[in-house]
Amino acid sequence: MAERTQEQYQVRFAWGTGGAARVAHGAHLLVWVDVLPASADPAAQRRALADATDALPEGPEVVLGHLGNAAAVAERVTGLQAERGDRCVVAVVAAGLHHPPALDDAAVAAGESADVPDAPDFAVDDLLGAGAVVDALVAVGIDHTSPEAAAACAAWTGLRRGVRHLVTASESAAGPGRDAAHAALAAGPELVVLRESRSRA
Repeated sequence: MAERTQEQYQVRFAWGTGGAARVAHGAHLLVWVDVLPASADPAAQRRALADATDALPEGPEVVLGHLGNAAAVAERVTGLQAERGDRCVVAVVAAGLHHPPALDDAAVAAGESADVPDAPDFAVDDLLGAGAVVDALVAVGIDHTSPEAAAACAAWTGLRRGVRHLVTASESAAGPGRDAAHAALAAGPELVVLRESRSRA
């Protein structure tokens, strides 16, 4: 069982599904931040998003977060607090960048699989997207943030004027291509619910 961390904070931050398992305990909303798709193919994007959602911890409602809908995420959190009559605990989780491990010729000949590891690499687009979500939460008074969430927020507030350049020039943009990166940056404010809550907490 994964070690539980950041439990004393209302707003938490981690990377990947492994990080989600650590910080989502007791959370009412999990924000999966995946700014740039790994593929330019829409069908592949949907499959990857569904696979990621299936791998996330049971319990909290799961919504998709990105650079354009942080305010909608914050509105959802304030709505949940009103419904509950109590605070809403939020786990903000950055998808990160996955690099399948390289296999040498002998490993390929032996039929070994280049499975994607659970621990993702740092992705500047997802860090900034997560920071934007945390900043939007702080703006509506939900500011009991973990150090990890505060650091992501500081990255966003300090770099927000250069976000377009940083994201399109990042390593993440090399996968889907620059056009897909620009499309991701133009994503609208709508809140996409990936999974309804499976907990009565």
